[in-house]
Amino acid sequence: MMSSRNDRNFNTTSMTRVLVPEEISILVSSNPNQGAQNVSADGSTFQIQLQDGIKVPADAKNVTVSVEEATVWWVVPNIITGQNDTFYITAPDTSDVLTNYISVIPQGLYDLSGLNNALLRDLENQGAKINPEPVLSLSPDDATQKVNIRTNYIGVSIDFTPNNTPREILGYDAQVYGPATQAPQNFLAPNVAQFNQVNYFLIHSDLVNTGLRLNDDYNQTIAQVLIDVAPGSQIVSTPFHPAKTNAPELAGAIRTTLRFQLTDDQNRPVNTNGEYWSARILISYLHAHNI
Repeated sequence: MMSSRNDRNFNTTSMTRVLVPEEISILVSSNPNQGAQNVSADGSTFQIQLQDGIKVPADAKNVTVSVEEATVWWVVPNIITGQNDTFYITAPDTSDVLTNYISVIPQGLYDLSGLNNALLRDLENQGAKINPEPVLSLSPDDATQKVNIRTNYIGVSIDFTPNNTPREILGYDAQVYGPATQAPQNFLAPNVAQFNQVNYFLIHSDLVNTGLRLNDDYNQTIAQVLIDVAPGSQIVSTPFHPAKTNAPELAGAIRTTLRFQLTDDQNRPVNTNGEYWSARILISYLHAHNI
């Protein structure tokens, strides 16, 4: 007996293709003990090698890259060895003899109070006068965001003409301030202090060709990390809405080597001061499936 037309329609199986969201998660770290390779001397850049690689289907749609979490230690030095770490000061020693002191500050991340303490400690160790007061002190002028140098004895001077002085951070010009003709005497910086050399961090990766736009520039940026902790602390960035970067170039590609870099807001590689940084990355896309 032949089947009716309605019976044939009922038995026919129809296939429907739908786009299904799929994800690939990657946790990367600059720690060589966890597989980081070719780590730069400043700790800002590293590579990872993947044995099985990252494989996004060739027909994937809407491929994006985002950073769901990042950890960065806020220890990027603003006093850097050989660059801006030296004070040249003429001041009395404990016998009231004017002496030329060269004070080299250890590399580190300083606020004004910390820099003042480091300077006075070194001057004391070199025999500068400390009683009844130290030869000079650095203090903030909060209303103007400038630094004030107070000299406490006649004849004290500070020379900011050499290039390796911290004059830019302190807001002083390349000149000699002093010698003091009275005691005390104040030398207010002509420019605003610039202790905050880094406003925020940027994470870059060759996972993307262009990345997030910074004004009119593309630098393979995949995330911004805000500085919301005190110096010496670890930033744990977990944005509520992570920025998504289009990455159509990943469709059909097999990536086995990935490169990452940490920079400041001016795209300058940062010195991580020996600390490691990490990021949890999410690759998202739509892939067609038959149902």
